[in-house]
Amino acid sequence: MNPALPPIDDTQIWDSMLSLYNTHAIALALELQVFEAFDAPMSVEELVSKTGYSTRGIKALLAMLKIRGLLDRHEGRYQLNNLSRTYMLKDSPYYWGPFFSWTSASLPNYKIYMENIRDGGTKEEREAADGWESGEMDPEFARTITDYMHCHSIASAVGMSHTCDFSGVNKLLDVGGGSGCYAIAIANANTDMQATIMELKPVCAVTEDYITKAGVSDRVDTKAVDMFREAWPEGYDAHFFANVFHDWSFETCAELAKKSYASLAPGGRICLQEMLLDEGEDNPAAPVAFSFLMTWGTKGQQFTLDELRGILESSGFKNIRAQRSYGYYSLVTGDK
Repeated sequence: MNPALPPIDDTQIWDSMLSLYNTHAIALALELQVFEAFDAPMSVEELVSKTGYSTRGIKALLAMLKIRGLLDRHEGRYQLNNLSRTYMLKDSPYYWGPFFSWTSASLPNYKIYMENIRDGGTKEEREAADGWESGEMDPEFARTITDYMHCHSIASAVGMSHTCDFSGVNKLLDVGGGSGCYAIAIANANTDMQATIMELKPVCAVTEDYITKAGVSDRVDTKAVDMFREAWPEGYDAHFFANVFHDWSFETCAELAKKSYASLAPGGRICLQEMLLDEGEDNPAAPVAFSFLMTWGTKGQQFTLDELRGILESSGFKNIRAQRSYGYYSLVTGDK
């Protein structure tokens, strides 16, 4: 059965987990001499042009530094402030550089963060990161990654099922749905709904266990489909994506949105569950840190509502809107 609504949301857990990456960000900025590069206020594009570092990486890094109070932003340009001038510049008597240099040696995945921010992604990261991109996944890894995704998604899945209206949806396709926690929660809250979790075959085998445990096998099933290479099943009036778009580039997200539009029933809707950045792209703190995390093992980032609106509208969707769904998450929807 569907778990009861949690007595408290999981934002404090997210805060604790994401705080791990503050030290990464500061250490990387020091090693990459980002603070030293600011001889004048600069936009992301200007800093990329000056340093040659990747746009995605620099955007994520500068947002993290601003959240920590180490940079200010005015009219789209970042600049040093008293805190960074005092403690982050090498010629200051109060320079903290040696501390972060020593600490960085023990930080998990620090080298990959460095290469991805500096160079835009390493060959090793691209080859190792994503079974979804290759369409192939080892069964043991499928179990590990599905359990990992489930534990940080179940609270927001149940919470969203209490706050968002899925009335009128008879058949829902959960694209890249992992454990199926979202599809299961939505179906439990809408007892006339049939839901399908579309995943790679090794993941589907794990998902079936979650479906059986939830006692919803009569209304929730799986379909083994490579979302990039195979045709999507038709006849669904809603497509749901949770933490999927943030794994991919803008171009790949547009490809997914076009596939969704093409296979949705007329009058159907697309639903994206994501942590949204404010339009300035460096607030609130949790989505900023989550976007920084995405520079490690994915090709993605967190999005603003306007960015997602642009992707969806370019694929044909209309009436794009968003509502806070649970905790730090928002549900973005559009109509076919």
